Amino acid sequence: MRPKKRSEFRLTVSHFKILQTIKELNDMNKYPTARGVNNILVGKLDVETRQYIDIKTFGTLISFPGRKLCSYILNMVRREYLAYIYDKKTDGMYLYVTEKGEEEIFAFEKRHKSEYKKKTPHHKNEIVEI
Repeated sequence: MRPKKRSEFRLTVSHFKILQTIKELNDMNKYPTARGVNNILVGKLDVETRQYIDIKTFGTLISFPGRKLCSYILNMVRREYLAYIYDKKTDGMYLYVTEKGEEEIFAFEKRHKSEYKKKTPHHKNEIVEI
């Protein structure tokens, strides 16, 4: 019996948005959790994320489910594009982009010159006057 052929892992645009978000935060000496990355990518405006509204990936994955994002992050950690760093002050694990991840970002940006289109969630009133 032959071993199962393993499919090649390919980074999608969504993977690159995650990597670029974490890289931009790391460049500011900030280290996010997966939830923090999700909040930026879906464009959640709150006290914590308001200061990151100028990140180029802010609000570019508004309909991306949090579970899927966690799965993408876990896959990139397993393949060494991302890694965790421990902060003893908060007793938490935070994400940073590895050298391998930075090389992929550089190659991706070389191939794709355009900026991401920021999306805004549509707000629908639940009660209206007619």
